[in-house]
Amino acid sequence: MFKLSRILGVFTMVIATSFAALPAISDPVEMLVEKDWGAYRYDSDGSRICFVSSVPTKSEGKYDPKNRGDMRVFVSHGPGKAERDVVQVIAGYRYKSQSDVTLTIDGKKFKLFTLEDRAYAESEEDDRRIIVLMKRGAKMTVVGTSSRGTKTTDTYSLSGFTKTKAVIDKTCK
Repeated sequence: MFKLSRILGVFTMVIATSFAALPAISDPVEMLVEKDWGAYRYDSDGSRICFVSSVPTKSEGKYDPKNRGDMRVFVSHGPGKAERDVVQVIAGYRYKSQSDVTLTIDGKKFKLFTLEDRAYAESEEDDRRIIVLMKRGAKMTVVGTSSRGTKTTDTYSLSGFTKTKAVIDKTCK
């Protein structure tokens, strides 16, 4: 239950950050762009939210690219200590109901659960292990299935992750 409430909090935050859906929240402040990753923060009403984000370097699947929305991976902090180091994948489509997503870094696989167009690690421990591997690894792949049954594989470069993650760790304590 704790993981679900943590995710719902981050889910709300990322909707605001990735799509500027909430007019009360200003645009994120870019703190650092390093290779394929960026570090950003929001300051609102005395609280701070930080995140790093990247887009795929390669996307594969039998779909029309015009029909797929934004694809992105995030690692976020805040607001609050309970929302630290949350790994989140945005697919650019609605995932197949009750499906899992496979995230792989240098041969190590993790099963993520889906919530509409997003995927999350199954535990805080998995979040921590994924982040350790993201710091050490060179690439990450995310394999998911859309609500229409289309399988996709998105490949992310991990170049720049460690440096941008260090920025949010320092900025959002």
